[in-house]
Amino acid sequence: MENTNSKDFYEILGIEVDANQQDIKIAYRKLAMKYHPDVNKTDPNAKEKFIKIKQAYETLKDPEKRRLYDYKRKTRDYTDLRDIYGHHEFNHIREIFNEIFRKRNNYYNRPPPEGMYI
Repeated sequence: MENTNSKDFYEILGIEVDANQQDIKIAYRKLAMKYHPDVNKTDPNAKEKFIKIKQAYETLKDPEKRRLYDYKRKTRDYTDLRDIYGHHEFNHIREIFNEIFRKRNNYYNRPPPEGMYI
C-alpha cells in the first residue's frame, strides 16, 4: 500500500473535505474523461495523473477507506499496524512448535522399554 499521507486525495479530485458521494463521483468522472490515456494522447503525464485520480476515487468512494484516510490526514504520525502484522505469516512459528512438541510427543507416546514395568 502506498503512503497516502504524501498526497491529498481531496485536492487531486478538486473537491472539499466534506463532499458527499455524488460530488466525489462527478469530480472523478470529469477528471477521468479529461486525463484518460486513451482520450488524452497529447499529454505525456496523462497516465500518471489518471492513476492518481483513480486511486483518490477508489479511496474516497468507500466509506471505511475514506474514514481511515481522513484519520491518517489528521494524525500524520499514525502507523497502521495492520500493514506490519496483517500480512505476516505465522506458519513458521507453528512449524517450530510442531517440531518441538512432535519430538516430545514421540517420547511420551511410544511404549516403555521392555522390562521397565514388571
